[in-house]
Amino acid sequence: MFTKVRLRFDIKRDILLLLYRGGPKEIAFRQDEKWGIQMNNNIMICGENPELQLFLQTCILHDEHLKCFWFQINETPTAQVVSLVESSAFADNFVLEATAHPNWAELQLLLLGTPPKDYVEAEGKNAQRRWIQLVINQAMANGFRGKICVVLPHDHLWVYSALRFSGLPANNVFGLGTMGFSETVARLLGERLDIGSDPIYANVIGTQDEAFIAWSRAQIAGNSMLGIVAQDNSLFGQANLDEITKDYQAKALQANKVVTVLCLQRICRALFFNHPILVPLTHEIEFAKQKIAISEPVVLSKQGVAVLTKLALSEEEMTQYIKVKQNVLAELENLRKQ
Repeated sequence: MFTKVRLRFDIKRDILLLLYRGGPKEIAFRQDEKWGIQMNNNIMICGENPELQLFLQTCILHDEHLKCFWFQINETPTAQVVSLVESSAFADNFVLEATAHPNWAELQLLLLGTPPKDYVEAEGKNAQRRWIQLVINQAMANGFRGKICVVLPHDHLWVYSALRFSGLPANNVFGLGTMGFSETVARLLGERLDIGSDPIYANVIGTQDEAFIAWSRAQIAGNSMLGIVAQDNSLFGQANLDEITKDYQAKALQANKVVTVLCLQRICRALFFNHPILVPLTHEIEFAKQKIAISEPVVLSKQGVAVLTKLALSEEEMTQYIKVKQNVLAELENLRKQ
């Protein structure tokens, strides 16, 4: 028999606490309208990328404490959308709804992906830019004040565009950038050293189209990667670095969907569950007295993107990085002319 029943509310989850004679027991229950409880981890999916669909499938299987809305430009959703929404009913905590009329003001995060196929066919070659403008205009006109994460190729162009269209603070808009490349490099290093990727810190910077590994910043358990390579008795030499430099992009592209989902999971933990991360993301910086977007290390937390220190690179890496920035600036000049 129960001796006492008490409700206790927590930011991450709401718990029904039942006190037995033998001690307390916690039972988690679903956080949605069914229970009359507000769920704060609200995400809007705007796009039909395979990566975003896999992210939703993973959220269902892991029963994440998230509430996702899937933005539909047509009143009748596709069979794929219906299938995922119906599947989400088997999760206790994760909620997924398809909607053409979202409550934008209640959303904390907008995942911006590729437009539906029929939209691309109707809009032609500028469909991607018009899709971003359509989504952001609707969001901002209806009270959206959350964060935008761009999940698209060439995201340095679209992060820049999203900032111009939305007027949001720069720390609220970012893209996955080279985060997936960096995760891949860390895993390749971990495999070569047989230590796993947890103690490894390695950054790929630049853009998704023009990226390079900043080996001068790489560390293993706080020790300089290049310092370890320079040791005469090291089991890991320059040839290993050259091999990873040659292979990492192909490896990342082969596992692109899974790597993207892993990145999105880490981003959600940083934004919603108080687990800040230091990773390279595409964000706005100033270069040659102009605003551009590029991927370099930042801290991502509930407050958004924060750049802590000036990026320290070797002379050769800095020369390469400046060239990448110049190319981005030229691309943005062409984008503005369209």
